[in-house]
Amino acid sequence: MAASFAVMAFNSLYQYSWNVLGPMIASGLEVSLIKVATAFSIFAVLSTVSQLALGPLADARGPRVIAPAAALLSAVGFLGTAFSRDVIEFYVAWGLGSVGEGVLYGIASNVAVKWFPDRRGLATGLVSLGFGLGAAVANPLIESSRDFREAALAIGLVELVALTVIAATLKYPGGLRGVSVSKAVRGVSWWLLYATFVFAIVPLVSFSSSLRPLTGLRGYLLSVAVSLFPLFSGLGRPLLGALSDRLGRPKTIELSLVVIAAFSASSLMGPPQLRVASVAMVGLFGGAQIPLFFSIVGDLYGEAFSTSNNAAMYTGKAFSGILGGVVIAALIEDGYGGALVIGSPLLASLLMLVALRTRRRGR
Repeated sequence: MAASFAVMAFNSLYQYSWNVLGPMIASGLEVSLIKVATAFSIFAVLSTVSQLALGPLADARGPRVIAPAAALLSAVGFLGTAFSRDVIEFYVAWGLGSVGEGVLYGIASNVAVKWFPDRRGLATGLVSLGFGLGAAVANPLIESSRDFREAALAIGLVELVALTVIAATLKYPGGLRGVSVSKAVRGVSWWLLYATFVFAIVPLVSFSSSLRPLTGLRGYLLSVAVSLFPLFSGLGRPLLGALSDRLGRPKTIELSLVVIAAFSASSLMGPPQLRVASVAMVGLFGGAQIPLFFSIVGDLYGEAFSTSNNAAMYTGKAFSGILGGVVIAALIEDGYGGALVIGSPLLASLLMLVALRTRRRGR
């Protein structure tokens, strides 16, 4: 659990430090923020595809060989960024790092899914807590750096030394049972759950990539929001995970999605202080969605193939990443960004109801 938590803390820098690193990279490479935002979509796509490709291998042979190699790729992503001479080299470096981040995310999450079936929500949430806290600690340090190269070099060197060693300690239990991904995807309920996941995390990804243009925050309040968002995203994971162990995963997800829509709306209007508080609440409830969905997949389809099954579910983040990356950037320019971050969780809540009814009918 402790090693998985540490891995998640490093992983969080690829997503939750983007609001700090993105503008710094755009300035340093002298390109538009929209061009740099393409790298965020590359991250979303490759971090999901890598899980799908290597998840079956982790389920079959365990993570001890794959995880250190993925940690090395994650470090290369930051080191390559530090030495990028243009935006294309940055895309390549960030893409390689995204592959490593994705594999590590899937393995670390499923350590909790596999080892703690009775308290799966809490365990998965505690591991995922690192995904918020890591960036909350790192973001002020990144902001104090002279430029993106200094920050990326420091992160890359620390990952090269520490993350590879930590990743080598991860392991899975034996004697597990479950439904393989090839069987799971044959059911209609799987695809309804998949669509629910895609729309459920659009606000989380959108605020990760475009917090400043969405909320209009500037200066000190923007810095506060950028720090609070990943912090609350981390804190919400064990809190809502523990709640889901008692209330049930479906009800917890449905209620939290409605809350996300409400706070997404209040983050776009009203006094700046209200917007900052609303951003924190979007983080609190939005950050919990991924571990909640990983847990419900474990509940419904068992633990033996959970890395593969959750990797298949996590590919939905690629679509969420496109919606919350390039699409939200374009919609914000046209004045329609709010419609996406408010409407997506409401649609997801309705889809969850349909998915559960379909599941009960055995489809």
